[in-house]
Parts: sequence; structure tokens; C-alpha cells
Amino acid sequence: MRTMTSWNRHRISAVLALAIGLMTIVEGGSVLLGIETKEYHVLSWLLRYNVAMGFVSLAAGLGLWTEKKWAAALAMTILACHGAVFFSLAAMHLLGRTVAVVSIGAMLFRTGIWTVINFMIRGKKQ
Repeated sequence: MRTMTSWNRHRISAVLALAIGLMTIVEGGSVLLGIETKEYHVLSWLLRYNVAMGFVSLAAGLGLWTEKKWAAALAMTILACHGAVFFSLAAMHLLGRTVAVVSIGAMLFRTGIWTVINFMIRGKKQ
């Protein structure tokens, strides 16, 4: 039987996933569609990655909310992808490539949120 605490952590993680996914789609989509421009260098591959992962985050959030078996694995996959992209951006920056510091910070934020989500759902039998 599920305790109220595990239910709350599970639902909070779903809301976090949905919120970060929606924010990422709105922010990245507005730039991708030309509605908004940024005053810093935008990496087109990163922009496309972020928008795509925003939709993946929505799927993970819905899966977490409805307690689908695949949702925890998807959450871990998202964390791994974001971590890899974060370290890639940091390495590019350290090697003198043009990478906006705000992009590195945003990816660090996403990686942090997904770390929290994965911590909250760890050990949960779905």
C-alpha cells in the first residue's frame, strides 16, 4: 500500500517535470519560431534539443502522474541527456568556443531539476 508521503513526492515530481517541460517549450519555441530573439549567441542544435526535450519532459511528467512503469526510466534518461549536454557546453566554453553562459546556466538548472525528480522517485516501484 502506498503511503501519503510517497504519493506526494511522486505527484510533486510529476508537476516539476510538466512545469520544466512546458517552460522549455514556450521559451525555446518562441526563439525557434522567430517570435523572440536573444541578445546572446544561440546554438541552433541546442535550441532544437531543448524544445524536443521539453516535449519528452511533458511525456515523462504525464507518465509519472499516471504512474506508468516506463516513466522512471524516462526520467533517468532525461537526466543523463541533460547532464551530457551540460558537460559538453561547459567543455565548449572552456575550450574557447562561443557558448552563452546563460545557456550553460539554463542547462545546469534543467539538470538540477531532473536530479531532484530522480531523487524523489528513486526506489519507487511503478
